[in-house]
Amino acid sequence: MLPKVTEARLRELRNLADDVRDTLAEAGLPITGDLAPGLRVGVRVEVEPADDEAGGVWVDWHTHPRMADAAADCVNEGRLDDPVLTRQGDVLEAMQQAMLAILTSAGFQASDPDHDYRPYELQVTAGPG
Repeated sequence: MLPKVTEARLRELRNLADDVRDTLAEAGLPITGDLAPGLRVGVRVEVEPADDEAGGVWVDWHTHPRMADAAADCVNEGRLDDPVLTRQGDVLEAMQQAMLAILTSAGFQASDPDHDYRPYELQVTAGPG
């Protein structure tokens, strides 16, 4: 079992995640919450309680299920050069950069750690002030 952060640190991370959600919602971005994967469209903010570099607050964008499913079909069928898959990647990258700009302009410390298991996700390490 992976080591987890303390309860005090978990509270801090949850507060940071709430601040991230509020900031992105104030900018007009839809927040998905904990909806089933097929219903997620917009921003998802996740608290990962692991006590290592994979832990913390993570933010990503979910495209409409029509686009996400079409891209998944391309991967499952080995059509890795399909324009649908390219478009999905372009949209995810654009939204990642937009969210990064919104968060950093609001004073958050956020970055793309280029994590193999979390492509197109941002890790937020601190809030404003």
